[in-house]
Amino acid sequence: MPALPLTALHALALHPPFAARVRMAWTYVARQVLSEDPGTPGSPLRGSLARAVLNPADLSLSASTGLTPVIVTCDTIITAASTAGSEEPSALSAAISDAVLIASVEKAWNITAGVPRELLLSSA
Repeated sequence: MPALPLTALHALALHPPFAARVRMAWTYVARQVLSEDPGTPGSPLRGSLARAVLNPADLSLSASTGLTPVIVTCDTIITAASTAGSEEPSALSAAISDAVLIASVEKAWNITAGVPRELLLSSA
């Protein structure tokens, strides 16, 4: 069970300033992924997601929030947000540093791209 109610996490995911920060974190990491060694496990899937992030079909708020639930449900994000002392989306967002946000996107990249776990384990 998460440290915050699911309703609070949902409100955070829909909070426009937080969704914008998440969108920028995905964009930041996408640029890094596209400069990776092509031998990186899952490179084709990782690169495909990076291109989709960098070239969205729609730049509206609704498109920007698309990957936000993936990040809002990361344990590191929930842990950081739970220190806010309030369940208000603006307080939850303020409790999450950009460094934690970027690290959460990096951690979520493979699962979001569909890189098979076996591929990651066989390359370790």
